[in-house]
Amino acid sequence: MRSPFTYSSRVASLKGEDGFGLIELLIASTLFIVVSAPLTGVLLASITQQKLARERTLAGQTAQTAIESIRALPYESVGVQNGNPSGTVAASLTASQLGVVGLDATVTTKISYIDDAPTTSYQTKADYKKVTVTVLRSADSKQLTQEVTYVAPPGGGAVAGQSQGIVQVEVIDGVLNTPLPGVTVTLSNGPSPTRNDVTDATGTAVFPALLPTTVSNPYYDLGASLIGYTTLKDDTPPSTAAHTSIAGGQTFTTILRVYKAATIFVVPTNPDGSTYTGTATATIRSSRGGQSFTFSGGQLQVQTIAGEPVVPNVQYTTRVLASNGQYTTPSTQLVPNSYPTNLTSTFRLSLTGTPGTMPTLTVKVVNSGGQKVVGATVTINGGPGSNISLIGTTDATGAVVFGIPSSSNPQYSATATSGALSGAWTGGVTSNTTTTVTVR
Repeated sequence: MRSPFTYSSRVASLKGEDGFGLIELLIASTLFIVVSAPLTGVLLASITQQKLARERTLAGQTAQTAIESIRALPYESVGVQNGNPSGTVAASLTASQLGVVGLDATVTTKISYIDDAPTTSYQTKADYKKVTVTVLRSADSKQLTQEVTYVAPPGGGAVAGQSQGIVQVEVIDGVLNTPLPGVTVTLSNGPSPTRNDVTDATGTAVFPALLPTTVSNPYYDLGASLIGYTTLKDDTPPSTAAHTSIAGGQTFTTILRVYKAATIFVVPTNPDGSTYTGTATATIRSSRGGQSFTFSGGQLQVQTIAGEPVVPNVQYTTRVLASNGQYTTPSTQLVPNSYPTNLTSTFRLSLTGTPGTMPTLTVKVVNSGGQKVVGATVTINGGPGSNISLIGTTDATGAVVFGIPSSSNPQYSATATSGALSGAWTGGVTSNTTTTVTVR
């Protein structure tokens, strides 16, 4: 039997033993987090590095596979499709398309000619080809690896001699007269396959190793493309700047002018200064051509004249003829306001004259054989104050109709042109009138 003394003593001693409380538990958890956090970071970083190392290993294998497949091609096939040089190599593939499993990446290939001839030898600018293969991770376009190799032509061949030609293109801002890098230049329609290249820091692109033109393929054509820019019409095929034949050993050097197109606003006002909101016709002319535009609502916006985007740094003359017979005097100004930062110009023109009748003048255009001429350009000038100027094009019947203020003095003159042919008529218009102009 236990003695009461012994049992009581043990109970008393147990009452002095306390367990872990909430505070101790929180402190222990905090210490665990503090200690484990850096370890977690190290662990995650290790996993990331291991993944990146694996990706780079696979990327290296992918790049080598791409290079080996290119080096196995015939020399003339070593080029990107429509590239410079042109060939059968795809500009972009996935790693899986090259037979590499477990790598989600894009393989891009760039191939270019290398000019490495001694200064004393004939310069072909195409002594061999440089192949650059880049592997980019698909998720974030991170470059995993890049490999470069060079491919030489078999023997001397035509590339090392004088049997092929070169086209060298410089692209400039035609207004600022400065070279433009980053412009895509296309060479096409000749005996060699279509090629594309991008201008360098000097605005230059070079197309070497071109087959000479032949009777069946007599010309190469050039084009330039850059977002926000338009090629000057004078420098597009068939102009000599962008359309040329090539002989063996010839180097054709040319300049293509591009520009940022301008916008013209025309705002007619009544004699009291308020905006005229009725129907009107504005005629805009420059040394590059002219066109008439019918509009209403108080403002006309023009971005293309005579089939060409508005060319900057050119003097434009604008007139307005209102449907009530009032008209404006011509206004001339340089367009635009400040190239290339402000590409707009506004012509604010005040209507004058007395509202009156607007008879029609119908101009029929025929050739020397009396046959109707469709698409002929007809220009009307003269009338009150010699301020009326309109431009129109003959329709399917060979005619164009103008509404003009009645005037017998000054008279009106009508000039019709169709290609190299032209003809004219002069007379007063006080009622609806029809006349025929013969172009010869």
